[in-house]
Amino acid sequence: EDEDEDADEDPLNLEAFEGVRLRDWIAEDRTRREIKRRFRDFLQTFRLPGAASVLHEEKINAMCRQNLASLEVEYAHLSKEAPVLGIWLADAPRDMLDIFDEVLEQLVKRRFPEYLPHIQDELHVRIANLPLVDKLRDLRQYHMDQLVRVSGVVTRRTGVFPQLKNVVYTCGQCQQA
Repeated sequence: EDEDEDADEDPLNLEAFEGVRLRDWIAEDRTRREIKRRFRDFLQTFRLPGAASVLHEEKINAMCRQNLASLEVEYAHLSKEAPVLGIWLADAPRDMLDIFDEVLEQLVKRRFPEYLPHIQDELHVRIANLPLVDKLRDLRQYHMDQLVRVSGVVTRRTGVFPQLKNVVYTCGQCQQA
């Protein structure tokens, strides 16, 4: 559905934002559509040097064959083919990954209509091999809301506390939900 809209629309110069915060620019509908278009093009056309097939088509097929929910994308591949997406991913990862996840879900729905929601509820793009590595001990507040890659040794840990997605309360007297 989004692909049809994008085909009729002139490409947007993503770099032409001035006086607007990056996250606000990304939140605009036309900008989101252009980011989706560029990321979809990247997933559908990127080939490794000398390779005959499209890398991410193979990865998506393998992900679905194995009933997985994540597609791993190399940061170096993305930043080489779509530099703006690579830069913005590092500066506004939550917003960009949400858009990337939407594109992945659209591609999978088109290729494997029964995959969502019957096999997986949601799909995610995972970024691999970010070039800069920070030491775990060097993480600071300025790293908040940034995409970081860390290295270090964890000496203590606690259990994982899952977050609720859906809660239903039942009345003890009338048994109504």
